[in-house]
Amino acid sequence: MGELLAEATSLPFIEVMADNFMALRGPHYYQLQQLAERYPVVLHCVGLSLGGAGPTEEYLKRLTHMANELSAIAISDHLSVSTIDGTDLHDLLPIRYDHRTLEQLESQIQRVQTQTRLPLLLENISRYLAYRDDLIDEGEMLAELNRRTDVGILLDINNLYVTAHNLDDDPLVLLKHFPLHAVGYCHLAGHERRQALLVDTHGCHVSEAVWQLFQQVLNSMGPKPTIIEWDNQIPPVVTMLRESAIAERILQEANYG
Repeated sequence: MGELLAEATSLPFIEVMADNFMALRGPHYYQLQQLAERYPVVLHCVGLSLGGAGPTEEYLKRLTHMANELSAIAISDHLSVSTIDGTDLHDLLPIRYDHRTLEQLESQIQRVQTQTRLPLLLENISRYLAYRDDLIDEGEMLAELNRRTDVGILLDINNLYVTAHNLDDDPLVLLKHFPLHAVGYCHLAGHERRQALLVDTHGCHVSEAVWQLFQQVLNSMGPKPTIIEWDNQIPPVVTMLRESAIAERILQEANYG
């Protein structure tokens, strides 16, 4: 954050991992408040657990307070379960794609929207299994949620690729029913192979296959603001800038192609 405060950088917005600042105080939160005076803020969460019982009242209260203090423009979280019986799982578990889960998601989305009064976006997660009794696909689930609640989509291109590989599917086939008109912004990240699986690690370069998929998706829906996630084994800034330049080139080609 210090580097951002020191540089006069032009950014459309910054994405903040909200769960890291739930104390709502301290030197890092103070820096975040300074950044929010300079850039629009999107609060990215991992604790809403929309596919389960939803957030606790305390979590939602703190998130709303943070959104108000930082003048956040939107909130995002994942199409997943992250708490069970009040226990934080520290992971994003896949949901069942059925009508019961759809109703549950609709209820929790509306609850968050009502409390925060901000646009909410859902991100597709990296999946490593599918349930045998799934009745609808991910795109159909997101499309129906968008129709019912006007929830937006945070499209993670790396997660799409990882899921397709792990479930032995084609990423463009998985994307077929996604409501691309509702995509607010995109994520890119690196993944690693661990035996037969691809694992979303956020700890390495974006793969060439994911860059190609990114280009294909943008050709279908047009350019969208894009964030490259790199949370582990963080490299020198020059490496990140090279990754950013690749994304910028692909976005420009989609804009003028």
